[in-house]
Amino acid sequence: MKLGTKMFFCITIFFSIAFLFGGYLLISYFYDITMEREIEAAVEQHQYNKFVVQANLITRGEESLNKAAAGDYDINSIASDMSGMTALFAMDGRKLFSGFSSGPEIEELLHNVVENQVSYRFLTIGDRNYLLTAGNVSHGSEGVYLVTGTDVTRVSGQQEQMIEKFGAVYVVTMGIGSVLIFALSTFLTKPVKILTEAVKKIADGNYSERVAQHGADEVGQLARDFNRMAAAVEEKVQELSDSARQKEDFVANFAHELKTPLTSIIGYADRIYHKEMLQEERKRAAWYIWNEGMRLESLSHKLMDMTVLNHKDFVLQETDTEVLFQELAADVEYMLKAKGISLDCNVQRAYIAVEYDLFKTLFLNLADNAVKAGATQIQVTGTQCGSEYVIQLSDNGSGIPAQEIKRITEAFYMVDKSRSRKQHGAGIGLALAEKIAQIHGSTLEFESDGASWTKVSLRMKCKGAENDEQE
Repeated sequence: MKLGTKMFFCITIFFSIAFLFGGYLLISYFYDITMEREIEAAVEQHQYNKFVVQANLITRGEESLNKAAAGDYDINSIASDMSGMTALFAMDGRKLFSGFSSGPEIEELLHNVVENQVSYRFLTIGDRNYLLTAGNVSHGSEGVYLVTGTDVTRVSGQQEQMIEKFGAVYVVTMGIGSVLIFALSTFLTKPVKILTEAVKKIADGNYSERVAQHGADEVGQLARDFNRMAAAVEEKVQELSDSARQKEDFVANFAHELKTPLTSIIGYADRIYHKEMLQEERKRAAWYIWNEGMRLESLSHKLMDMTVLNHKDFVLQETDTEVLFQELAADVEYMLKAKGISLDCNVQRAYIAVEYDLFKTLFLNLADNAVKAGATQIQVTGTQCGSEYVIQLSDNGSGIPAQEIKRITEAFYMVDKSRSRKQHGAGIGLALAEKIAQIHGSTLEFESDGASWTKVSLRMKCKGAENDEQE
C-alpha cells in the first residue's frame, strides 16, 4: 500500500472514530442532563401530590382510607386534585385507585419504596414513556402508597432526533473530510513521489538528476539534502570513472612501456646470438640492450616507490630550510654541472615538517624533469608567507603546453614521449612527486608559457625562524 493511501485511511479512520465518540459523549451528556431535570420535576410533582393526599386525610379523617378500601368511599375526588397520572395503594398492597393501565409493573415499584424516600423507575405504557415516582404517605396510624407518573416521551424523541441529525452531520462531514484528507495526503506525499522518481533515475545511471527545492520545512530540507547526496554520488562516481580510466591507461601504458624495451632487447640479443657481426655493430647492439635495460630498471624503481607510498605511513620532522636545501643542492650539483646547467638556490630560513628521503626524491624528480626539458638554468626559491612556506622551482626549458598541465602528474603520461624514452623516462616521476607532496599536506602547482619556462610551486606549513629563536 502506498504512503498516500496509508495516510488517507489512517487519518480518515482516526477522525471517524473520534467524531463518533465525541458525538456519543455529547448526546449522552445532553440526555443525562435532560433526564436529571425530568427526575427533579417528577419528584417535585410527587411532593405536590403527597401534600394533596395528606391534606385530604386531615380533612376527611383516617377512616376515609378504610372506607375507600372497602369500596364505600370514592377516592377519585382526591385524585382529581392531584397533578399528572397517579395511583394509590393501601399499605398491604391493595389498589385503591390507579390512572395507569398497566397494574402489575406499577405494583412492583412498591417493593423498592423506603419510608420518607422517593424511588423512581422508567416504564413504557402503550407508545408512551413514563417516569414513575413512588413513596408512602402517612397520617396517624394510617397510610397509603402514592405513585405519580410523568410523561417523558418528549425527551426520548429529542434524543432520537439528535441521533438522526448527528448521523446526517457525520455523513456530510466525513464526506467533505475524506476529500480534504485525500487532497492533503496527495499534497504531502507529492515531494516523496518526486524523490522516489529521482532515486529511480539515479539508480538507472542518471547521476545528474536533481529535485526542486521549495520552502524551509522538513520536506524542503529533505530535498536539499537529497540534492547534496546526489551531487556527492555523482562526484564519487565521476572519481571512480576517472580512477578506472586512469588504471586502464596505467595498465595499457605499463604494458607498452615494458613491450618497447623488451622488444629491443630481445631483437638485439637475437642478432648477437644468431649472426656474425662486426665489433662496432656488436657494441652498438650491446649499447641498445644496456640502454633499454636501464629504462626497465628505472621503471621498476619508480613503480616500487609508488607502491611503498600507497601502503606506508610516514613521520614528518621539522627541518631547517637553509640546511635542507644546501644538502639538496649539493646532491644535484655534480649532475647539473656535467650537463652545463646552473643552479641558483635562494631560500628564506624557516622550519618545515618533512620526511627527508621522500622530500629529496621529490626535489630530484623535479630537477630531473627540468633537465629533460632542456633547461640551462634552474632557480629554487623559498619564501615564508604567514604560516605557509612557498617553495618554487623554475627553469628555462621547453615548457609545458597549457592543455597538458592538468595531466602531467598522471602515471605514464609524457608530453614528449620520444624525448622522454631517449632519457630513460617512463612518465612516472611527476606522479611520484605529486604523491610525495600530498604526504606533506600539499600539492604541486604548475605554471608554464608552453615554450620557454616552467615554474613548479609547493606550499607547506611552517614555523618562522625568528619566532622560534625568541621562544
